Amino acid sequence: MIDTKSRSVIKAATWRLFAVLLLAAITFAITLSWKAVTYVTLCYHLIQVLMYFVHERIWHSIVWGKTSGLFIQMTGMSGAGKSTLARLVAVRLRKQGYQVEILDGDEYRLGLCSDLGFSKDDRNTNIRRLGFVSKVLARNNVIAIIAAINPYEDVRHELDIMHTNVKTVYLKCPISVLKERDTKGLYWRALLPAGHPEKIENFTGISDPYEDPALADLVLETDQLSEDQASGILEKFVKECVQ
Repeated sequence: MIDTKSRSVIKAATWRLFAVLLLAAITFAITLSWKAVTYVTLCYHLIQVLMYFVHERIWHSIVWGKTSGLFIQMTGMSGAGKSTLARLVAVRLRKQGYQVEILDGDEYRLGLCSDLGFSKDDRNTNIRRLGFVSKVLARNNVIAIIAAINPYEDVRHELDIMHTNVKTVYLKCPISVLKERDTKGLYWRALLPAGHPEKIENFTGISDPYEDPALADLVLETDQLSEDQASGILEKFVKECVQ
């Protein structure tokens, strides 16, 4: 539940009134003088207002601790480690006080993008929708991470210009390694003969193209790095991008 503006104003006013009454009561208990109560209360709150503005101006000029929104579009073939790394990094960053949201391609296909198939047009619409949500999150100072295959360069470029702080992270892994990993059995199903009831059609890297990003901001070769190494590199990269 979010407070309305009027509720917030009333809460602030009643808090200040409580502080005034408390200070007045303490001053009167010590001095037994209503004149002293008036002087002390007025002087204290005038000084407090002045110091508040000075304090705010000082902190406004200090860069330390400030963060900005960030929109990361991951790209890489199925099994390259996008969801795994996004979750590992999100856990680490949240412990440090950062706001992080993961837009997992598989998860969003069950909800926001449940009406889409796997044609090129539908894949592009899927990424555009994830990009729009990420843009809204990033402009509210959230670190939004899209963990999706995101196979086409033209749509990745569309996302690049959606927000002032968009980064492309390429999880690079040879198809031979991905076929060997195949933890979900998707590559096995994609390679089944035509007409087989379990065959997956339009599978990126097998029956659909994957376009390597020309200018990724970060490339993680996940066949060469452990999960801990890759997540450490990504965490450092994210923190550098929001400072």
